[in-house]
This record gives sequence, C-alpha cells and structure tokens, in this order.
Amino acid sequence: MNTNTASLKVLTVDDSQIVSENLGEMLNDIQNINWIGHAFTLSDAYLHIIEKEPEVIILDIQMKEESGFELLEFLKQKHPEIQVMMFTNLSYLPYRKKSIELGAKYFLDKSTEFEKIPEILTAILNNKQNDN
Repeated sequence: MNTNTASLKVLTVDDSQIVSENLGEMLNDIQNINWIGHAFTLSDAYLHIIEKEPEVIILDIQMKEESGFELLEFLKQKHPEIQVMMFTNLSYLPYRKKSIELGAKYFLDKSTEFEKIPEILTAILNNKQNDN
C-alpha cells in the first residue's frame, strides 16, 4: 500500500560542526522530516534555498563574521513562505524582538530548548497536512 504522506523540508544554518551533527541526528529521527542539508555560511545557505527550496530553516544568529539576521531579512523580503526558527545562544530579549520583527516564527535558546525542535517541526508538518 502506497500512502502519499507529506514531508517537511528542513535546512539548518549554523557555523558549528557539533551543532550541525546534533541537529542532523535529531532531524533524521523525526518521522516525515526531510533534512535537506546544512549550511555553515550564509552564501551556502542562499545556494541551498535556491536549489533545495526548504520549507523551514533552523538558523543561528551569530556566525563567523556573519549574522543570521542578514539571512532572516532576505527571507522576509524574498521568501516569506519559509518558516524560520532562530536557534541561538543569544537568547536575550533584544535578539528575540529583532528576530520576530524580521519574520522569525520561533526563537529557541540552544542551551535550554533543543528538545523543543521535534515538537515544533511536527506541529508545522501537521498544519501543512491539514492545509492540503
């Protein structure tokens, strides 16, 4: 029996190899989540967006000499359909406010809210399935 279950394409963007590996392991364990890749730089992220068309991006704010806010601003203007989950150690209120203003739908602290990612992605997937 072939069922046509929707999946959710997720891109991760962070300059840390450890974070990439941990997110990858987590995402690969979530049913119907399609981890389409990881970008360590903003230029890699732009290429992934064009080539793989993610539906959700898990994005760090602070990256080597780059800011995730730059990508977030680009997404708000050019790809508002992509849902962004900020995932950062910079969990202070001004960063949270700026993230939301620039279009992030979710804001998670890396050190205390890592385990919330599967629940949020499952909710996004369920909403997608209900819309179809």
